[in-house]
Amino acid sequence: MIPLRFLLSAAPVLASAHDFSAPPDSSRQQNPSLETRGEGFIRSPLNVLPNPAPPKLIRGRQNEVAIENQFTGTRYGVDIEVGTPGQKLTLVLDTGSPDTWVNPTCDTANVPDDCRSFPVYDWSKSSSLNATRVTDILVYGKGNATIQYVRESVKLGGATVRNQVIGVALESHDIPLGILGLSPPIRGVNEYPYILDTMKDQKLINSRAFSMDLRTVDSPEGALIFGGVDTGKYIGSLAKLPMLPQNQTPRGADRYYVTMSGVGLTYPDGLVERSQELEVPVFLDSGGTLSRLPRRIYQAFASSFADTQYDPSTGFYFLDCNVADLEGSIDFYFGDKVINVPFNDFIWHVQGYCVLGVLPDDDGEPVLGDTFLRAAYVVFDQDNRNLHLAQAANCGSNIIAISTGPDAVPSATGRCTAPPPRPTSGNNNLDVTAERGPTATFTGVGPTGIDIGPGPVATRVSGTGPLGINPTGQSKAYSLKIDVWKAVVGALVVGLIM
Repeated sequence: MIPLRFLLSAAPVLASAHDFSAPPDSSRQQNPSLETRGEGFIRSPLNVLPNPAPPKLIRGRQNEVAIENQFTGTRYGVDIEVGTPGQKLTLVLDTGSPDTWVNPTCDTANVPDDCRSFPVYDWSKSSSLNATRVTDILVYGKGNATIQYVRESVKLGGATVRNQVIGVALESHDIPLGILGLSPPIRGVNEYPYILDTMKDQKLINSRAFSMDLRTVDSPEGALIFGGVDTGKYIGSLAKLPMLPQNQTPRGADRYYVTMSGVGLTYPDGLVERSQELEVPVFLDSGGTLSRLPRRIYQAFASSFADTQYDPSTGFYFLDCNVADLEGSIDFYFGDKVINVPFNDFIWHVQGYCVLGVLPDDDGEPVLGDTFLRAAYVVFDQDNRNLHLAQAANCGSNIIAISTGPDAVPSATGRCTAPPPRPTSGNNNLDVTAERGPTATFTGVGPTGIDIGPGPVATRVSGTGPLGINPTGQSKAYSLKIDVWKAVVGALVVGLIM
């Protein structure tokens, strides 16, 4: 049905230097002792984040960090504890940015009531806080945050990461939750030790690697395992895919990019259509609700369903919700590995509407977001610059620790078995090269007041003050004028608009 040309643009990214020396007159002391775990991995459950209702918090066993997934599929969160004594917070799980920060400004969030339903971090009640004099403006595809860096204790599952550098928001816009960033440094150089770096340095995990299982859209929880692989959560073997070098990514950003070699559809009657061979760089972003693909792939998917209606104001394709109940899948090919995303997982259910889970990538940065990741079991190996993919499933739990070296990720076959295959017939008739306009236009009022994720971080502007937390523990008023940061960031705000 539709072929395509890929026009990829390059854009500059900012570099910055950080000095995370604690203020010399800081009155707070760190406990130098480390907590290690003999298993070599840390398991975190993932829970659903209702929007805009308060989240359903799922108590995880020790070593679990919950990923909170909501039925409408807008975002996935992780429950952590920050400070001493620990204060429980929920952060968005984001493989599209490296920084971890807390305390968004709810008055300027896109869904303020939702933002206020979550607890915030009170630094004045923590004995393990050490403030720095470093501030940053983090600009995401949607929204921004001005943060001051501090050192704090962070507990994920049953393990405590000591002296971790995190940000405390001084001001933010259009972001209703803080972020747990797990991407590589987007400029290719660590500006400070991120969460995975510190976990490895403190011997909580053996390698800077983690696995992620978001589960189906109907599942209330998935799992995030730092330093481990759960063979009870996928089918067959894990395909090892090399991450693209930074100088080969569309915008020169170091992200979890791999090469997608084709797309396709499996219809309810068993017909399988596949595109011709492609070479599309895509990065896996848990902070993106929808996937974003080159326009002609987006059009090919939309034209494959009857009675779709195009909304020109959002780019959404609305379709009959009964389609989600049909057997069939959107298919993504990576060499010999194919990930089949069931219609129900790829179709976004929100406020009584059903939206095809893809938007056009008009910014030259194709993304496979949550609408893809719900069907994939993924191991992110930063040390060896590989991603490992398999078809997600659920047949119990059997966690194996990731070791060290070039073969750190175990090659163990998943314990789950695929359902009996349906009779199928196939062809290569999914045309992703032709331009196709919509056959019908949506004229109603679509979903409103929702959060569809920040998208990947685009730029960083560093500075030193004014500070919100000073060395003596006194709070200072802080206000960043929006026109000031616009003047600083200017044309470098090049993120993915979600």
